[in-house]
Amino acid sequence: MSDFPPEILFDILSRLPPKDLIRFLCVSKAWNALIRHHRFIEAHLQRSIQTNSFRTILLESEDGSRPSDFFSSAFDDSETFGPVVRIEQPLKCPDDYTEILGCSVNGVVCVHNGMRKNLALWNPSIQKFKKIPLPTFEIEQQASSYGVPEYGFGYDSANHDYKILAILNFNRRDDATMSSQVSLYSLKFNSWKRIPKLPCDGFYVQTGDVVFLNGAMSCLMRKSDSYKNRCKIVALDLASEKYTEFGTPVGDEDDNFMMSLEVLGGSLCICVHEFWPKCDIWIMKEYGVTKSWTLLYTFENGGMAYANRYFKPLVFSKKGEMVVLVNIERTTFFWCDLKKKRAKQVRICGLATRFDGTICVGSLSLLDGDHMTVGRQQ
Repeated sequence: MSDFPPEILFDILSRLPPKDLIRFLCVSKAWNALIRHHRFIEAHLQRSIQTNSFRTILLESEDGSRPSDFFSSAFDDSETFGPVVRIEQPLKCPDDYTEILGCSVNGVVCVHNGMRKNLALWNPSIQKFKKIPLPTFEIEQQASSYGVPEYGFGYDSANHDYKILAILNFNRRDDATMSSQVSLYSLKFNSWKRIPKLPCDGFYVQTGDVVFLNGAMSCLMRKSDSYKNRCKIVALDLASEKYTEFGTPVGDEDDNFMMSLEVLGGSLCICVHEFWPKCDIWIMKEYGVTKSWTLLYTFENGGMAYANRYFKPLVFSKKGEMVVLVNIERTTFFWCDLKKKRAKQVRICGLATRFDGTICVGSLSLLDGDHMTVGRQQ
């Protein structure tokens, strides 16, 4: 092997699944150093993203079991999914559940227990994780009431750093107006720091409405106003730590519909769920430009929708002609053909009765993290 051209070896290894590369760390010191090098890890990740290789659906059970069960299933362009495999998770507590916060980023997910008592970054494809210290907030003198922090997880490519956003909504003691405290965690420095609050007093963010895209954390903000919720999107650039604001495709929520914020195919996505069997899916063609919102498709009762069910999109097929959906009750997956306007249910054997799904790309991110051990409990 000493005579083998190193650039060819680099190219070959960068095409292999992460689990194989973990095994190949033991081949030699030279291979170990190559696979652990940041340039190789980045090249492997970019190839996986560009070719849609080594994709899996990470499934979390929502059937009330304690501790929570996690499964993975290989995902490709066929109308079937791979076998469901149970996997260990890093925050396994006998009397508490574990939940994924937001979407996966570079194959890494952020998970927490119950009332945000434990927090960790986790790469399920190589079973490495990193426990994260919890943020602290100082609002006792300012607040009349407050809840638990809402989190978002993303990657600062300018500084090559994974970051976690923590937002604590609270009612101000003086005038009861909703306000916030915001902290930002850096994996590189393993520390939290306070940053300016959200630039929209009176608005609040709900669980699940913080997503990462284009180097920024996007938050769907709401403000209760009579019989409707005023809505807008506030984005935090993770590198500059500056906020921007832009609008939603349909204005404000009222008694007839509600919105949820997602990421689909590298674009910001809003699902508009009307209170009869109809669901509109909007895509933002140009990030941050309100006028670029485009209606992707509509589900209606008697057409593509199923009575009394609403859907959220997970991922496009490789060619972009189909999309995987999960219904809001979190009991069923569907393949949706965007051209033929038809949906077909996906059968996944061994799946829990209630679940949620997150698409993960296979990567070597967190390669220097702690290794998962069977039966680990926190």
